[in-house]
Amino acid sequence: MNLANKQKNVVVIGGGLAGIVAAAAAAGQGAAVTLATSGPGTLALGGGSISFAGMDTGRSYLKPAVQFFQEITAAAGCDYRGNSGTLAQVPTAMGSFQAVSMAPAAIWAGRPVAGSRVLVTGIRGLSGFNAGFTAELLTAAAAQAGLEMKYSGLTVVIPWLPNGSFNTLDAANYLETESNRDKLARILQPLAKGYHLVLLPAILGHTTASSALARFTDIIGCPAGELNTVPPAVTGLRIYSRLQKYLQQAGVEMNLAYPVQTLQIRDGRCAAAVLATPGRKRVIRADSFIIASGRINQYKVVIDKDSSGNSEELQVDAAANEYLQLLDNENRPVAANLFGAGSLLADYNRQSGNALAILTGYQAGILAAGG
Repeated sequence: MNLANKQKNVVVIGGGLAGIVAAAAAAGQGAAVTLATSGPGTLALGGGSISFAGMDTGRSYLKPAVQFFQEITAAAGCDYRGNSGTLAQVPTAMGSFQAVSMAPAAIWAGRPVAGSRVLVTGIRGLSGFNAGFTAELLTAAAAQAGLEMKYSGLTVVIPWLPNGSFNTLDAANYLETESNRDKLARILQPLAKGYHLVLLPAILGHTTASSALARFTDIIGCPAGELNTVPPAVTGLRIYSRLQKYLQQAGVEMNLAYPVQTLQIRDGRCAAAVLATPGRKRVIRADSFIIASGRINQYKVVIDKDSSGNSEELQVDAAANEYLQLLDNENRPVAANLFGAGSLLADYNRQSGNALAILTGYQAGILAAGG
Protein backbone atom coordinates (compact mmCIF):
# COMPACT_ATOMS: atom_id res chain seq x y z
CA MET A 1 0.00 0.00 0.00
CA ASN A 2 1.21 3.47 -0.92
CA LEU A 3 0.77 5.38 2.35
CA ALA A 4 1.76 8.64 0.65
CA ASN A 5 -1.63 8.60 -1.13
CA LYS A 6 -3.66 7.72 1.97
CA GLN A 7 -5.62 10.99 1.96
CA LYS A 8 -6.54 10.75 -1.73
CA ASN A 9 -10.31 10.37 -2.09
CA VAL A 10 -11.57 8.53 -5.18
CA VAL A 11 -15.17 7.99 -6.27
CA VAL A 12 -15.87 5.11 -8.66
CA ILE A 13 -19.20 5.17 -10.50
CA GLY A 14 -20.37 1.74 -11.63
CA GLY A 15 -20.42 -1.69 -10.02
CA GLY A 16 -19.53 -3.90 -12.97
CA LEU A 17 -16.16 -5.48 -13.64
CA ALA A 18 -14.43 -2.20 -14.62
CA GLY A 19 -15.76 -0.40 -11.54
CA ILE A 20 -14.77 -3.21 -9.18
CA VAL A 21 -11.24 -3.44 -10.60
CA ALA A 22 -10.87 0.37 -10.52
CA ALA A 23 -11.99 0.53 -6.88
CA ALA A 24 -9.64 -2.30 -5.89
CA ALA A 25 -6.69 -0.73 -7.74
CA ALA A 26 -7.25 2.70 -6.18
CA ALA A 27 -7.63 1.19 -2.71
CA GLY A 28 -4.44 -0.79 -3.28
CA GLN A 29 -2.65 2.53 -3.86
CA GLY A 30 -3.81 3.72 -0.44
CA ALA A 31 -6.72 5.90 -1.58
CA ALA A 32 -9.97 6.21 0.33
CA VAL A 33 -12.46 4.84 -2.18
CA THR A 34 -16.23 5.18 -2.51
CA LEU A 35 -18.05 2.93 -4.99
CA ALA A 36 -21.45 4.19 -6.13
CA THR A 37 -23.66 1.91 -8.19
CA SER A 38 -27.31 1.20 -8.84
CA GLY A 39 -26.63 -2.47 -9.59
CA PRO A 40 -24.06 -5.12 -10.48
CA GLY A 41 -23.81 -4.41 -14.21
CA THR A 42 -23.25 -7.09 -16.83
CA LEU A 43 -20.68 -8.95 -14.68
CA ALA A 44 -23.49 -10.64 -12.78
CA LEU A 45 -25.38 -11.51 -15.98
CA GLY A 46 -22.57 -13.23 -17.92
CA GLY A 47 -20.44 -16.15 -16.86
CA GLY A 48 -17.31 -14.09 -16.24
CA SER A 49 -15.10 -15.56 -18.98
CA ILE A 50 -12.51 -13.23 -20.54
CA SER A 51 -11.18 -13.07 -24.08
CA PHE A 52 -8.29 -10.92 -25.30
CA ALA A 53 -9.03 -11.76 -28.94
CA GLY A 54 -8.73 -8.68 -31.10
CA MET A 55 -6.99 -6.67 -28.39
CA ASP A 56 -3.42 -5.43 -28.67
CA THR A 57 -1.76 -7.51 -25.95
CA GLY A 58 1.24 -5.18 -25.99
CA ARG A 59 -0.81 -2.34 -24.54
CA SER A 60 0.57 -0.44 -21.59
CA TYR A 61 -0.75 -1.60 -18.21
CA LEU A 62 -2.07 -4.91 -19.61
CA LYS A 63 0.39 -7.30 -17.93
CA PRO A 64 0.19 -5.72 -14.45
CA ALA A 65 -3.60 -5.37 -14.83
CA VAL A 66 -4.04 -9.09 -15.52
CA GLN A 67 -1.69 -10.01 -12.66
CA PHE A 68 -3.59 -7.68 -10.33
CA PHE A 69 -6.94 -9.18 -11.39
CA GLN A 70 -5.69 -12.71 -10.72
CA GLU A 71 -4.42 -11.61 -7.31
CA ILE A 72 -7.68 -10.02 -6.18
CA THR A 73 -9.87 -12.85 -7.49
CA ALA A 74 -7.67 -15.39 -5.68
CA ALA A 75 -7.89 -13.32 -2.49
CA ALA A 76 -11.66 -13.08 -2.94
CA GLY A 77 -12.00 -16.85 -3.35
CA CYS A 78 -13.10 -16.80 -6.99
CA ASP A 79 -9.87 -17.90 -8.68
CA TYR A 80 -9.28 -17.47 -12.40
CA ARG A 81 -7.18 -19.64 -14.70
CA GLY A 82 -5.42 -18.75 -17.96
CA ASN A 83 -3.74 -15.52 -19.05
CA SER A 84 -3.79 -12.89 -21.79
CA GLY A 85 -1.61 -14.99 -24.10
CA THR A 86 -3.82 -18.09 -23.88
CA LEU A 87 -6.77 -19.12 -26.03
CA ALA A 88 -8.58 -22.21 -24.74
CA GLN A 89 -11.91 -23.85 -25.53
CA VAL A 90 -14.37 -24.35 -22.69
CA PRO A 91 -17.70 -26.16 -23.07
CA THR A 92 -21.05 -24.48 -22.45
CA ALA A 93 -24.45 -25.80 -21.41
CA MET A 94 -25.64 -25.22 -24.98
CA GLY A 95 -23.33 -27.97 -26.20
CA SER A 96 -20.79 -25.72 -27.90
CA PHE A 97 -17.23 -24.60 -27.15
CA GLN A 98 -16.35 -21.01 -26.29
CA ALA A 99 -12.88 -19.59 -26.95
CA VAL A 100 -11.58 -17.83 -23.82
CA SER A 101 -8.28 -16.50 -22.51
CA MET A 102 -9.24 -16.66 -18.84
CA ALA A 103 -12.17 -18.15 -16.95
CA PRO A 104 -13.29 -18.96 -13.40
CA ALA A 105 -11.51 -22.12 -12.22
CA ALA A 106 -14.71 -24.23 -12.31
CA ILE A 107 -15.36 -23.26 -15.94
CA TRP A 108 -11.69 -23.65 -16.94
CA ALA A 109 -11.75 -27.21 -15.60
CA GLY A 110 -13.98 -28.28 -18.50
CA ARG A 111 -11.36 -27.75 -21.23
CA PRO A 112 -11.45 -30.75 -23.61
CA VAL A 113 -8.61 -33.27 -23.52
CA ALA A 114 -8.24 -35.82 -26.31
CA GLY A 115 -9.08 -39.34 -25.28
CA SER A 116 -10.98 -38.39 -22.14
CA ARG A 117 -14.41 -39.60 -21.05
CA VAL A 118 -16.66 -36.91 -19.60
CA LEU A 119 -19.90 -37.32 -17.65
CA VAL A 120 -22.37 -34.47 -18.22
CA THR A 121 -24.75 -34.48 -15.27
CA GLY A 122 -28.23 -32.98 -15.22
CA ILE A 123 -30.69 -32.61 -12.35
CA ARG A 124 -34.24 -33.85 -12.72
CA GLY A 125 -36.60 -30.87 -12.80
CA LEU A 126 -33.92 -28.37 -13.85
CA SER A 127 -35.41 -26.36 -16.70
CA GLY A 128 -33.41 -25.39 -19.76
CA PHE A 129 -30.79 -28.13 -19.46
CA ASN A 130 -30.84 -31.60 -21.02
CA ALA A 131 -27.73 -33.58 -20.06
CA GLY A 132 -28.09 -36.14 -22.86
CA PHE A 133 -28.59 -33.56 -25.58
CA THR A 134 -25.72 -31.39 -24.30
CA ALA A 135 -23.42 -34.44 -24.18
CA GLU A 136 -24.36 -35.38 -27.75
CA LEU A 137 -23.64 -31.87 -29.04
CA LEU A 138 -20.33 -31.66 -27.18
CA THR A 139 -19.20 -35.01 -28.58
CA ALA A 140 -19.96 -33.75 -32.10
CA ALA A 141 -18.24 -30.40 -31.43
CA ALA A 142 -15.13 -32.18 -30.11
CA ALA A 143 -15.01 -34.42 -33.19
CA GLN A 144 -15.26 -31.37 -35.43
CA ALA A 145 -12.28 -29.92 -33.56
CA GLY A 146 -10.31 -33.13 -34.20
CA LEU A 147 -10.60 -34.45 -30.64
CA GLU A 148 -11.63 -38.04 -30.00
CA MET A 149 -13.70 -37.64 -26.85
CA LYS A 150 -16.82 -39.14 -25.41
CA TYR A 151 -19.38 -37.07 -23.52
CA SER A 152 -22.10 -39.09 -21.79
CA GLY A 153 -25.27 -37.58 -20.34
CA LEU A 154 -26.91 -38.61 -17.09
CA THR A 155 -29.76 -37.06 -15.09
CA VAL A 156 -29.81 -37.60 -11.33
CA VAL A 157 -32.45 -37.01 -8.71
CA ILE A 158 -31.73 -34.73 -5.75
CA PRO A 159 -34.32 -35.78 -3.15
CA TRP A 160 -34.39 -32.49 -1.22
CA LEU A 161 -35.13 -30.35 -4.28
CA PRO A 162 -38.83 -29.56 -4.86
CA ASN A 163 -40.91 -31.53 -7.31
CA GLY A 164 -41.67 -29.86 -10.62
CA SER A 165 -39.59 -27.39 -12.58
CA PHE A 166 -36.95 -25.04 -11.18
CA ASN A 167 -34.17 -22.95 -12.74
CA THR A 168 -30.43 -22.65 -12.16
CA LEU A 169 -30.87 -19.80 -9.67
CA ASP A 170 -33.25 -21.91 -7.59
CA ALA A 171 -30.84 -24.86 -7.68
CA ALA A 172 -27.95 -22.61 -6.64
CA ASN A 173 -29.99 -21.47 -3.63
CA TYR A 174 -30.36 -25.09 -2.47
CA LEU A 175 -26.70 -25.83 -3.13
CA GLU A 176 -25.47 -22.74 -1.29
CA THR A 177 -24.78 -24.76 1.85
CA GLU A 178 -21.80 -27.09 2.18
CA SER A 179 -23.97 -29.92 3.52
CA ASN A 180 -26.21 -29.93 0.44
CA ARG A 181 -23.22 -29.77 -1.92
CA ASP A 182 -21.65 -32.69 -0.04
CA LYS A 183 -24.86 -34.71 -0.46
CA LEU A 184 -24.83 -34.08 -4.22
CA ALA A 185 -21.13 -35.01 -4.43
CA ARG A 186 -21.83 -38.31 -2.70
CA ILE A 187 -24.63 -39.04 -5.17
CA LEU A 188 -22.18 -38.45 -8.02
CA GLN A 189 -19.26 -40.35 -6.45
CA PRO A 190 -20.23 -43.88 -7.61
CA LEU A 191 -21.50 -42.57 -10.96
CA ALA A 192 -18.17 -40.86 -11.74
CA LYS A 193 -16.12 -44.06 -11.74
CA GLY A 194 -14.46 -44.61 -15.11
CA TYR A 195 -14.74 -40.96 -16.11
CA HIS A 196 -11.95 -38.38 -16.33
CA LEU A 197 -14.21 -35.39 -15.67
CA VAL A 198 -17.69 -34.62 -14.35
CA LEU A 199 -19.51 -31.55 -15.70
CA LEU A 200 -22.60 -29.93 -14.22
CA PRO A 201 -24.53 -26.80 -15.15
CA ALA A 202 -23.34 -23.89 -13.01
CA ILE A 203 -25.54 -24.41 -9.95
CA LEU A 204 -23.08 -24.95 -7.08
CA GLY A 205 -24.09 -21.92 -5.02
CA HIS A 206 -24.29 -18.15 -5.47
CA THR A 207 -21.36 -17.28 -3.19
CA THR A 208 -19.38 -20.53 -3.10
CA ALA A 209 -15.62 -20.07 -2.73
CA SER A 210 -13.07 -21.86 -4.91
CA SER A 211 -11.93 -23.86 -1.87
CA ALA A 212 -15.46 -25.19 -1.39
CA LEU A 213 -15.64 -26.20 -5.05
CA ALA A 214 -12.34 -28.06 -4.57
CA ARG A 215 -13.92 -29.91 -1.63
CA PHE A 216 -16.82 -30.92 -3.91
CA THR A 217 -14.33 -32.36 -6.41
CA ASP A 218 -12.45 -34.25 -3.70
CA ILE A 219 -15.62 -36.00 -2.52
CA ILE A 220 -16.56 -37.06 -6.06
CA GLY A 221 -13.09 -38.53 -6.53
CA CYS A 222 -12.40 -37.09 -9.98
CA PRO A 223 -12.10 -33.57 -11.45
CA ALA A 224 -15.37 -31.64 -11.74
CA GLY A 225 -16.33 -28.47 -13.54
CA GLU A 226 -19.32 -26.27 -14.37
CA LEU A 227 -21.00 -25.26 -17.62
CA ASN A 228 -22.12 -21.69 -18.10
CA THR A 229 -25.83 -21.44 -18.79
CA VAL A 230 -27.93 -18.66 -20.30
CA PRO A 231 -27.88 -15.34 -18.37
CA PRO A 232 -28.14 -14.62 -15.54
CA ALA A 233 -25.30 -17.08 -15.02
CA VAL A 234 -24.63 -18.32 -11.50
CA THR A 235 -20.86 -18.02 -12.02
CA GLY A 236 -21.19 -14.29 -12.74
CA LEU A 237 -23.34 -13.75 -9.65
CA ARG A 238 -20.81 -15.72 -7.59
CA ILE A 239 -17.85 -13.62 -8.83
CA TYR A 240 -19.75 -10.38 -8.21
CA SER A 241 -20.70 -11.42 -4.69
CA ARG A 242 -17.18 -12.45 -3.70
CA LEU A 243 -15.50 -9.39 -5.24
CA GLN A 244 -17.99 -7.08 -3.55
CA LYS A 245 -17.11 -8.68 -0.21
CA TYR A 246 -13.42 -8.30 -1.04
CA LEU A 247 -13.87 -4.55 -1.64
CA GLN A 248 -15.68 -4.12 1.66
CA GLN A 249 -12.86 -5.90 3.48
CA ALA A 250 -10.37 -3.63 1.67
CA GLY A 251 -12.15 -0.61 3.19
CA VAL A 252 -14.08 0.56 0.11
CA GLU A 253 -17.26 2.42 1.07
CA MET A 254 -20.19 0.93 -0.82
CA ASN A 255 -23.12 3.09 -1.94
CA LEU A 256 -25.54 0.61 -3.47
CA ALA A 257 -28.96 0.99 -5.12
CA TYR A 258 -28.77 4.74 -5.79
CA PRO A 259 -27.20 5.84 -9.10
CA VAL A 260 -25.04 8.89 -9.67
CA GLN A 261 -27.25 11.48 -11.34
CA THR A 262 -24.91 14.43 -11.87
CA LEU A 263 -21.19 15.22 -11.92
CA GLN A 264 -20.38 18.81 -11.08
CA ILE A 265 -17.48 20.30 -13.09
CA ARG A 266 -16.00 23.51 -11.75
CA ASP A 267 -12.88 25.34 -13.01
CA GLY A 268 -11.70 22.38 -15.07
CA ARG A 269 -12.06 19.79 -12.31
CA CYS A 270 -14.81 17.44 -11.18
CA ALA A 271 -15.86 18.71 -7.77
CA ALA A 272 -18.65 16.36 -6.72
CA ALA A 273 -20.97 13.50 -7.63
CA VAL A 274 -24.68 13.84 -6.85
CA LEU A 275 -26.52 10.60 -6.02
CA ALA A 276 -30.22 10.20 -6.85
CA THR A 277 -31.21 9.38 -3.27
CA PRO A 278 -34.84 9.92 -2.20
CA GLY A 279 -35.63 13.37 -0.92
CA ARG A 280 -32.46 15.40 -0.52
CA LYS A 281 -29.76 14.32 -2.98
CA ARG A 282 -26.51 13.07 -1.52
CA VAL A 283 -23.39 14.93 -2.65
CA ILE A 284 -20.00 13.16 -2.55
CA ARG A 285 -16.86 15.27 -2.97
CA ALA A 286 -13.52 13.72 -3.87
CA ASP A 287 -10.10 14.33 -5.42
CA SER A 288 -10.70 12.07 -8.44
CA PHE A 289 -13.66 10.41 -10.15
CA ILE A 290 -13.89 7.32 -12.36
CA ILE A 291 -16.92 6.64 -14.55
CA ALA A 292 -17.37 2.93 -15.24
CA SER A 293 -21.14 2.93 -15.62
CA GLY A 294 -21.19 0.68 -18.69
CA ARG A 295 -23.60 0.61 -21.61
CA ILE A 296 -26.64 -0.87 -19.93
CA ASN A 297 -27.50 2.01 -17.66
CA GLN A 298 -31.03 3.10 -16.88
CA TYR A 299 -29.80 6.42 -15.50
CA LYS A 300 -27.84 8.83 -17.66
CA VAL A 301 -25.02 10.65 -15.89
CA VAL A 302 -25.33 14.40 -16.45
CA ILE A 303 -22.18 16.48 -16.71
CA ASP A 304 -22.94 19.81 -15.03
CA LYS A 305 -20.27 22.17 -16.33
CA ASP A 306 -21.23 25.32 -14.43
CA SER A 307 -23.76 26.62 -11.95
CA SER A 308 -25.76 28.35 -14.70
CA GLY A 309 -27.30 25.08 -15.84
CA ASN A 310 -25.00 24.38 -18.81
CA SER A 311 -24.98 20.58 -18.87
CA GLU A 312 -24.92 17.52 -21.12
CA GLU A 313 -25.47 13.77 -20.78
CA LEU A 314 -22.48 11.44 -20.77
CA GLN A 315 -22.69 9.22 -23.84
CA VAL A 316 -21.35 5.74 -24.52
CA ASP A 317 -18.47 5.45 -27.00
CA ALA A 318 -16.82 8.17 -24.95
CA ALA A 319 -13.42 9.34 -26.15
CA ALA A 320 -10.50 9.25 -23.72
CA ASN A 321 -6.81 10.10 -23.96
CA GLU A 322 -3.88 7.86 -23.02
CA TYR A 323 -4.43 8.79 -19.36
CA LEU A 324 -8.09 7.72 -19.63
CA GLN A 325 -9.27 11.28 -19.02
CA LEU A 326 -12.66 11.65 -20.72
CA LEU A 327 -12.61 14.10 -23.64
CA ASP A 328 -15.17 16.58 -24.93
CA ASN A 329 -16.11 17.19 -28.58
CA GLU A 330 -12.94 19.24 -29.06
CA ASN A 331 -10.72 16.43 -27.69
CA ARG A 332 -10.01 18.31 -24.50
CA PRO A 333 -10.34 16.70 -21.05
CA VAL A 334 -13.80 17.26 -19.61
CA ALA A 335 -12.05 17.56 -16.25
CA ALA A 336 -8.45 16.90 -15.26
CA ASN A 337 -9.53 14.47 -12.52
CA LEU A 338 -12.32 12.64 -14.40
CA PHE A 339 -11.41 9.23 -15.83
CA GLY A 340 -13.33 6.62 -17.80
CA ALA A 341 -13.15 2.81 -17.77
CA GLY A 342 -14.91 -0.17 -19.25
CA SER A 343 -17.51 -0.54 -21.96
CA LEU A 344 -18.56 3.11 -22.18
CA LEU A 345 -15.21 3.86 -23.87
CA ALA A 346 -14.99 4.20 -27.64
CA ASP A 347 -12.60 1.26 -28.14
CA TYR A 348 -15.05 -1.24 -26.61
CA ASN A 349 -15.92 -4.37 -28.53
CA ARG A 350 -18.20 -7.12 -27.37
CA GLN A 351 -15.69 -9.96 -27.77
CA SER A 352 -13.03 -8.50 -25.49
CA GLY A 353 -15.27 -6.35 -23.30
CA ASN A 354 -14.28 -7.99 -20.01
CA ALA A 355 -10.60 -7.74 -20.93
CA LEU A 356 -11.02 -4.00 -21.60
CA ALA A 357 -12.80 -3.65 -18.25
CA ILE A 358 -9.82 -5.18 -16.42
CA LEU A 359 -7.23 -3.14 -18.32
CA THR A 360 -8.94 0.26 -18.12
CA GLY A 361 -10.34 -0.31 -14.64
CA TYR A 362 -6.87 -1.03 -13.30
CA GLN A 363 -5.27 1.86 -15.19
CA ALA A 364 -7.96 4.34 -14.14
CA GLY A 365 -7.73 3.23 -10.52
CA ILE A 366 -3.95 3.70 -10.43
CA LEU A 367 -4.09 7.12 -12.12
CA ALA A 368 -7.03 8.40 -10.07
CA ALA A 369 -5.20 7.47 -6.87
CA GLY A 370 -2.15 9.39 -8.01
CA GLY A 371 -0.04 6.33 -8.85
